Amino acid sequence: MPADFENWYAQAEAENPALSYLKSQVEIDNRQVKLSRASSLPKFSVGYMGEFVAGQKFQGATIGMSIPLWENKNKVKQAKATVKASERIVEDARMQYYNRLKNLYVQVSGLQNNVRQYNSVFEQNDNGDLLFKAYRNGEISLLNYLLEMEYYFVAYNKRLQTERDLELALAELLAAML
Repeated sequence: MPADFENWYAQAEAENPALSYLKSQVEIDNRQVKLSRASSLPKFSVGYMGEFVAGQKFQGATIGMSIPLWENKNKVKQAKATVKASERIVEDARMQYYNRLKNLYVQVSGLQNNVRQYNSVFEQNDNGDLLFKAYRNGEISLLNYLLEMEYYFVAYNKRLQTERDLELALAELLAAML
């Protein structure tokens, strides 16, 4: 498990392909704004033209200019709005990714502490042999012996479940680096 979450997260964010894709989408939208601005500029044309009317013939060079007044009226505004929306989507994805990894990190830390506590309790309180000796010497009944062993196995099963949950959370946390 990483020691410092913030440094590890910065590296994970830089290597995340989904976030990289969204950031590139913002760059594409920024270029679309430039294209929309360029399309609202006047267009010039130069060429050679001919017109043939019955009995007359006109030919020669032509120069023209087209001024788009209403053609691209709101395209720049729309492109800027798209950029803002894309930036918000990137920020939302970053926050969701951060919160998901932060929750996993906290969960893994808590589970590691629980496993350590379980291990220390089991190392200090292994009374199976003493219980059997007490039963064999008649100090406790069979029912008490079985109940005590059941408590032990329930606790041991919870320890195993906690270790399993820890490994699953660790796998999910480390899968973020892939």
